[in-house]
Amino acid sequence: MTTESDPAVTRYVDPAIPAADLPTLMAQPEPQLADYHGGATSIAQLTAAELKLYQWEYERWERRDINKTIAAKHLYLIENKDTPHNRLTTLKKHLAPSDATRQRDLIVRYKNLQTPPRGKKVEEWLRLWVEVTNMCIAAQVPETMGSRAQEDFLVACRTIDPEYGTSGLRTLIDLEEASSTIPSVEDYVSKFTTYLKRHPRRPKGYTNATGQKKLEAALAADSSLRDKIDKALNNWRAK
Repeated sequence: MTTESDPAVTRYVDPAIPAADLPTLMAQPEPQLADYHGGATSIAQLTAAELKLYQWEYERWERRDINKTIAAKHLYLIENKDTPHNRLTTLKKHLAPSDATRQRDLIVRYKNLQTPPRGKKVEEWLRLWVEVTNMCIAAQVPETMGSRAQEDFLVACRTIDPEYGTSGLRTLIDLEEASSTIPSVEDYVSKFTTYLKRHPRRPKGYTNATGQKKLEAALAADSSLRDKIDKALNNWRAK
């Protein structure tokens, strides 16, 4: 079969359209070596350019076969389905989640991100922050709308580096109050990744005296800042 973006396939997947109203799909013939080099019976007889074209056409032809484009563990679903319409609608029913189910799954994945892992798994955790939040935003998951995802990320960063996370939250609050453009989650992840590379994890009990003094000075200069940061942290803990 063709890809999902093909309007013809979209019609075949729609269970609301009766099978009788759908046009008959004709199977495409399998590409033959002789079509690319007269009389060829083996790949060795093709030139490099001919071989490349043959492989491209063969892969394209293979992708049109439903049986070859789904995981073997799901083949039982279409074992007794004889038409493309029956096969595609059955696969959609069993494998394509509803919007509500997809949102619930994304919310679970998103909440799991808010507890950073230990050790070398931090890099994968950072990558997943971009991947999962992008999917959540595309699905309009409320928990990631506005700057909520950025705030959640910075709160999670505090577990790894308290001073970095708190400083980031302070800057985020300033941007919100000034109605300024707020960097994307991807931007925050990129900056934190760079920060971790430049400043490796400190031993347990380590404190940055200079950073602590700067933080205390900022809190002293704005009496409401500590309350705002505490509020953000309390909102996160209540989730």
